Amino acid sequence: MADQRAQPENGQGMDAALLAVLEQLWRAAGQVGQQPWSLARLAKQSGLPMSVLRRQLSYLQAAGVVQLQLGEDGRGSAGLSADGLALCREMFAG
Repeated sequence: MADQRAQPENGQGMDAALLAVLEQLWRAAGQVGQQPWSLARLAKQSGLPMSVLRRQLSYLQAAGVVQLQLGEDGRGSAGLSADGLALCREMFAG
């Protein structure tokens, strides 16, 4: 069986990398304190290279789904916005 993340799209037309990022952000939002996760942790948890992660986060930020904080040193963190929480609740809850 092939790794789902290696495929360009899942059966519902959503890019697998984008779905992987949303799944991890939803997981982070469900933890106590709901602190944003570092980009390094998101990359590791989603199984994506940093360049792919950053590209997906840029798309999600432009759509208003993610709040992205980047430091001058290139480090950063990301978390779901209120709209992102609502979207992920529809996608993953239940």
